[in-house]
Amino acid sequence: MQPAVNPATTSNGAAPAARPSLLSSGAIVFGATMAMNLGGFLFHAIAGRALGVVEYGALYTLISMYALAAQPVTTLSPVIARYAAEFHALHDASHLRGLAEYVVRIFGALALLSALLATIFAVPIAAYVREPAWAVVAVGIGVAFATLSGSLRAFCQGTHAFTLFGISMLGEGIAKVILLLGAVLLGLGLFGGVAAFMVGLGIGGALIIAVLLRSYRGVVASAPQIDWPRVRATLGGSAASAIAGVVMGSADVILVKHYFNARDAGLYAAASLGGKIVLYFIGFAPTVLLPHFTHRAARGESTRRVLLLVLAATAAIGVVAVIAYHFEGLLLLHVLVGNAFDAALPLMQGYAAAMALLAMTTALVTYGLATHRLGFAIPQLLAAALTLAAIVLRHPSPAYVVLEMIAGNALMLLVVGAAIAAQAKRRAA
Repeated sequence: MQPAVNPATTSNGAAPAARPSLLSSGAIVFGATMAMNLGGFLFHAIAGRALGVVEYGALYTLISMYALAAQPVTTLSPVIARYAAEFHALHDASHLRGLAEYVVRIFGALALLSALLATIFAVPIAAYVREPAWAVVAVGIGVAFATLSGSLRAFCQGTHAFTLFGISMLGEGIAKVILLLGAVLLGLGLFGGVAAFMVGLGIGGALIIAVLLRSYRGVVASAPQIDWPRVRATLGGSAASAIAGVVMGSADVILVKHYFNARDAGLYAAASLGGKIVLYFIGFAPTVLLPHFTHRAARGESTRRVLLLVLAATAAIGVVAVIAYHFEGLLLLHVLVGNAFDAALPLMQGYAAAMALLAMTTALVTYGLATHRLGFAIPQLLAAALTLAAIVLRHPSPAYVVLEMIAGNALMLLVVGAAIAAQAKRRAA
């Protein structure tokens, strides 16, 4: 992967576009992320009120299934961004077009595969979550859309096309809300909610494809050479962490839908939605911390004090959040999904505690990735698996499942911290 180009020009002879400043790029991404989150909030606020407890529980379960199914492929996004960044640094439009075509072919094939597998296994999966088979097929189509959209956004990140990245996210957020409003007006119920969410996922990718087709028109494509052994070595810890994280935030919802009645599943869905706000609120931390930890580690400076401060701050935010949920949780539920979900309040308070623990684990994982202490990956996956096994083996009530989520996230925090500390001790010896 060493294209011979003049770094002063693009491969088609044009002068390179000016690179956006870090501040402006950060502002665009932050604004687009907030807009997309606002779209997500409006989507759930409308869906909770329009569908009611039972159908909203079904919709949230299907969204959780989507999150689980889409996660393994999205772990490849950093690879796309890195290759795109290398070609962009050399102003090599030829290899950039080749990479874009490669991404569309490979991830397009994976997208079709996800839709095909969902169709093949729709009946048994639908029977497990007690929903119609068409809903599972719709989830597969949503995963297909998200697979392609996510890979193209990674390409935008690597080429510093943050405006296009932001437009894609904004388009997806707006599309979901508009489509859902249309579905509500037409009285389409659960079908309309699922269709609005899954089709909305594809809007962002469609916008990027339209722009890329125009931008690289007339550029001769050069196929990139992907070093897959390097990719596997780089992604091991990151992929394990991402999978464990999404499992701990989505698989429990699916299990509750299987083991409990439709009303309990709906209340648990609302509790999960509200509790995850704690995780999303602290979710910006890895983006900020990863380069900071990496910079200090590369300079040979101590990172332990910074890590302790980060963990203390994360724990403090989590404690404050749990206290706030105790006093104002009912108001939050009303804002999120309406008055029909009041019985979810005790579940949401406990779920918020579980997500605060998961946020601390995320901070530790970020530290491990930045300092190349990847020994946490297997223990983290095992802790996630044990938590799900505990829910499967014993689930007398949704409240008990929440307690198992708290215990499982506490275990994950301990084993990840112990693994990173042990690896650090071995290096110091």
